[in-house]
Amino acid sequence: MDRMEPKMVLPGDEIAVAEEFEPGDGTYERNGLVFAATPGVLFLDPENRVARVRAFNPPAELKIGDIVYGVVDDIRGMMATATILAIHGRTRQISGESEGTIHISNVSEEYTEDIHDMYRLGDIIRAKVIQVKPSVQLTTAERNLGVVKALCSICRGPLELRGRELYCPRDERTERRKLAADYADLRLFVPATELGGGKVEEKHREPRGEGHDRGGRDRDRGGGRDRYRERGGGRGRDGRGPGGRGGRDRDRGRRR
Repeated sequence: MDRMEPKMVLPGDEIAVAEEFEPGDGTYERNGLVFAATPGVLFLDPENRVARVRAFNPPAELKIGDIVYGVVDDIRGMMATATILAIHGRTRQISGESEGTIHISNVSEEYTEDIHDMYRLGDIIRAKVIQVKPSVQLTTAERNLGVVKALCSICRGPLELRGRELYCPRDERTERRKLAADYADLRLFVPATELGGGKVEEKHREPRGEGHDRGGRDRDRGGGRDRYRERGGGRGRDGRGPGGRGGRDRDRGRRR
């Protein structure tokens, strides 16, 4: 039997007899017959006796390095969650996990004190996938990543870019976000590589342990409090400031 020419089928179309062909991808068997489970192109392979239907536009699977768009739907503590809506440069529906998490250390290139200053619920963001298993992790800590459409926290209308801040002309107030560089003029049709896609910087691969719970404060700011003392701020243990003798030396003097 010669290999059959591919042809278009729709869900529910009878495509083969189970005695002649086993159901393969995109098909199912019922009452001894094989039917199409998805719209696509039918391929009957007589050598292996398998019937397959290849979808016209198969779902896209997220990969590390993908540039994605999503809506922020939850912010808790040091984490934000976004429902992924699309992959840049691809029109296919996303298969599998469609929710990604952004840790506060992956929000911005700069130190982030409060994640609520960077995102608000309902914001549309452009992010990069830095992990897909066991859960999807995202970052916006690059110039071309961040919020691409922000809504006013009061009236929920779109915010306009004025300088480095976002302005609501209806409520006459400004708000702050971690913005993508092209917020006011989105580059939707450039290759993903021009937006940083395809590569994940080493800093995004680092494990997020207890030492990074404040957005990398201990790593990026040299321990925060201790570095503040080194610059001459704050007080030492003896209450005399960092330039004086520490409490340990004072205690030694008393014991002598």
